[in-house]
Amino acid sequence: MSLVLALHIPDGFLPPHFCAAGWLLTAPALAWALRAGSRSPDWERRVPTMGMLAAFTFVAQSLQFPVPGGTSAHLQGSALVALALGPAASILVLTVVIAMQALIFGDGGLLAMGWNIVNMALVGALGACSFGWLGQRLRVPAFLWAFLAAWISIELSTLATCLELAAAGSSPLKISLLGMLPAQGLVGLGEGLATAGALSILQKRRATISLNWQQAAPGWLVVALLFTLLLGGLV
Repeated sequence: MSLVLALHIPDGFLPPHFCAAGWLLTAPALAWALRAGSRSPDWERRVPTMGMLAAFTFVAQSLQFPVPGGTSAHLQGSALVALALGPAASILVLTVVIAMQALIFGDGGLLAMGWNIVNMALVGALGACSFGWLGQRLRVPAFLWAFLAAWISIELSTLATCLELAAAGSSPLKISLLGMLPAQGLVGLGEGLATAGALSILQKRRATISLNWQQAAPGWLVVALLFTLLLGGLV
């Protein structure tokens, strides 16, 4: 369990055919993100912010926090990147970070990288956009909705990891949920504070961060799918 509690699934935990399915999900998402980015009129202006957030996320994911039972957890950064840049740019930034983690530190496997991208760059980022949009619509204070979006984001990524391990036959769902969700939930408190604080700093440098329905809709579909699979797996 210690190898997967930090959300980076290493090679060997998932069979090759299952890893291939992860890449099949990731490829069209990356293609969409690249296409959307190339059509964005302010893409070049956002490049410095993308680089800064990529560096921050890379360092944040490298910091391991020990938790009871000899396992560890880490910050994720998906919510901060997604809320600051939007879904398309965040998918590209997080994919680069996850790839560098695997190639430089061996944190997560190359075959399993497709699922790691799904968990953090798709589930985590899109989920954060959805709950961030909801917080804005409900006129929740900015610091609070950013905190909650980040905490929920890391828990959604953890839930996705647990479901994948169960589907691949690597770890029973109930065991992985009990081992991973509480630990990442504690780390999520720190992630929420860091995300809310960083976003407040970014807002002082530019216009108020605003999310629209188009950015939130994919995340709601992801959330609905995750909880449908969770209920099916626990029944």
